[in-house]
Amino acid sequence: MNFDCTTRPVQRILADAEEYCQRAALRLTEGRRHILAVVAGSERAVKAYDLLNAVTDPGKKVMPPTVYRALDFWITHGFIHRIESLNAFIACDHPLRSHGCQMLICTDCGRVIEVCQAELRDHFRETAAANGFLYDHSVLEIYGRCPDCQSM
Repeated sequence: MNFDCTTRPVQRILADAEEYCQRAALRLTEGRRHILAVVAGSERAVKAYDLLNAVTDPGKKVMPPTVYRALDFWITHGFIHRIESLNAFIACDHPLRSHGCQMLICTDCGRVIEVCQAELRDHFRETAAANGFLYDHSVLEIYGRCPDCQSM
């Protein structure tokens, strides 16, 4: 199954996260929920320190390890992807479904579009197996210009 997800359905992602945590008996803290909501609300990859500023209320201090622990939690459970080359994060457009997705990253505006070509993931898996390599996961980041930036 292939997905071409170009919008961030924040409320759906949060509802899926709540249901997932409840089913898996995982703690959905307000901090974890807030981090997911901020990341899910952005079409651009969000850096951890930008997240830190976004979730810190006036007069309160949130420590970087708190943000990183929440990010690790959501990455582990498939709700957030790490954009390796940018050291930044983007919400998965279709958590709890097929992964092995590719990220299309606009070099002009920074927009990230998640596309999941199962055939490409399967090709990586088959190539690894043909070489005696046990496939775990792949990260494919493709840089170019998004449709909006091309029309400018």
